[in-house]
Amino acid sequence: MSAQSARPPLWLAAAAVASFWGAIFGFIRLIRIFVADPYDNDFRVFYAAAKVGLGAGWSHIYDSALLSHASASFPIADSTIDSSHFYVNPPLLAWIIAPLTVVPEPVAFAVWTALGLAALVAAWAVACPFKGLSRIALLLLGFALWPVNESLHFGQPTLLIIALVAIAWRQTRQERPIPAGALLAVAVMLKPQDLILVPVALLVSGRMPVFISFVGWAAALSIAAVASVGSAGVNQYLSAAGMVQADPMHSYYTASYVFGIGPAAYAAEFALGALAMAVAYFRRAELDIVFALGLLGSVMASPHLHQSDYALDVLAAWLVLRTGPGFAHRVWLVAGIPACQFTAIGLPLPLLLWQTVWLGLLGRDAAHRKPRELVLDNTAAS
Repeated sequence: MSAQSARPPLWLAAAAVASFWGAIFGFIRLIRIFVADPYDNDFRVFYAAAKVGLGAGWSHIYDSALLSHASASFPIADSTIDSSHFYVNPPLLAWIIAPLTVVPEPVAFAVWTALGLAALVAAWAVACPFKGLSRIALLLLGFALWPVNESLHFGQPTLLIIALVAIAWRQTRQERPIPAGALLAVAVMLKPQDLILVPVALLVSGRMPVFISFVGWAAALSIAAVASVGSAGVNQYLSAAGMVQADPMHSYYTASYVFGIGPAAYAAEFALGALAMAVAYFRRAELDIVFALGLLGSVMASPHLHQSDYALDVLAAWLVLRTGPGFAHRVWLVAGIPACQFTAIGLPLPLLLWQTVWLGLLGRDAAHRKPRELVLDNTAAS
């Protein structure tokens, strides 16, 4: 093989270089934000909830007064507990973060960020397609995308969720429904609104063993969560969730941006989620697509979303690329890169429109899949 033929195509080399510098820019930005204010994140609320749980009992993790007390040592600008910064995740996230409370919040946040980076790499190693430079470029591109960068900035568990779903997808391919369902249950119990339709997609695609496993593990985790917080904690959680959802900032990046907060937005979100599940049914033989539609449908149907949550589209895109989509479909995936970056300036409309067209392409492709391709997909999944 000549040196010239061994070189990657110019477009691939350019894409890899651009992704590399985009990732470097993102990492430098994260370091500068951390140095300027290591408490400027959502993780400090998770950290405070874990401290409350360990100190006053897990039934009090939704108590605003105790959360404020646990945040009292933070800088004044970063100690506020309000509708913008309140713990409304299930208890599981606080349980996971509890061991990190043995060190100060900045150190704990740095460790949590490292875990987030490792989680995305793990998801990439498990689910990303291609080989060589193409594969590396996709990882670098993932780090360069704004939603991924924001997930690291705020300390959201999104990247951990991506890793859990990617490994669950692999376990499902290997016909190991019990661990696959367990991993999905943990992911859902970390942040339900991010991927609640993934198990639904498995259900409509006929993968009952994984779905039953998920239901069993999710029920066990739910029982443990309710038992740990008690009836008073459940009531505080419902009150806190209502207060937080009433803040328009939490629905700014959803369909509410187009339709306004109210029934029209909820109807649009429900319709998009239902359409994604319908496509998952028609493409039920393709496990990669089923998982991708579960992720995409969850994001599109969620009434509570932020920039970081769109990082789930990265895993969905990797899974779709594994199926060898057509040229127009690949071009549209590339168009998703600038659509993601527009959220950096507070403009979600390009990404909302891009996702809607992407869902349409996934539906269109259902009619173009040949029987032989479906057989090959089934063989690969076994």
